Amino acid sequence: MFPPLIPVKPGKARVDLDAKIQSFVEEVRRVRSVCDLVLVANLKNPAYHRVSAVEAASLIQARAGVPAAPTIVARDENRFQLRSTILTAMALGLGTIMLAWGDRYPAGVGATNVRDYRSLAEVIEEGAMLSRMIGRTERILAPVDLRLLPSKSGRRMSKSRLKAGAELLLAQPPTTDAKTTLQEHLSVLERSGLMEKVLLNVFPFRGAKDVRYCEEYFGWKLPGSLHRIAAKGRAALLEEAKTVQHAVKDAGLPGVYVATRGNPQVAKEILG
Repeated sequence: MFPPLIPVKPGKARVDLDAKIQSFVEEVRRVRSVCDLVLVANLKNPAYHRVSAVEAASLIQARAGVPAAPTIVARDENRFQLRSTILTAMALGLGTIMLAWGDRYPAGVGATNVRDYRSLAEVIEEGAMLSRMIGRTERILAPVDLRLLPSKSGRRMSKSRLKAGAELLLAQPPTTDAKTTLQEHLSVLERSGLMEKVLLNVFPFRGAKDVRYCEEYFGWKLPGSLHRIAAKGRAALLEEAKTVQHAVKDAGLPGVYVATRGNPQVAKEILG
């Protein structure tokens, strides 16, 4: 989920950050019964100032009583600052972190793409090294693009992240329906030998228009079966998401993660 955001141009009204943080914590508290872990990721949008993902995860863990993991992005920090961010997460008692490479900022938004590492595997190695150095057993998560797994280079990249120290890989694009993408994703994971190392993503689409928007915005190629479900409305999409998460459990994968899209309650609707 996303931490509290403050518009760069908030208008005349004063932004009550304390109220935003309290609302953020309360939203998580309401869904803690269905969550083993809350993943906090910052929105890549230059129109907003952001509370640090590390601090937001610490707030969730302390105030909502739910284990939380910040997403730490290599794009945003140089090598020395990234080490500091990882150590800060560990110092705050966050037993899990997500390390990601990060999409590039587009030109003209006033943000620099920092690339002090050659690969995400190198970032993960550094995180694992810091964990050993301070005598911690930090759990490291990392992303995997399922579209790349059919190729040798894609499998090599994914396995290099595990070898570097990642415990689990979080999949993209999402597993959208039981008939098509679930079968495709299970097949590619089995052929790649990654069935026990990947969490599939259950994504709460809101309707037919939203499905088309996500295809364009994220560059996903979503199956016709999902478009047919989407034509029936949000309730049908929600029911399909529930079917997918039950089928993933039956298949013996380690679990799923739900992209809440700014609405933590949707996790309870799908997983509850």
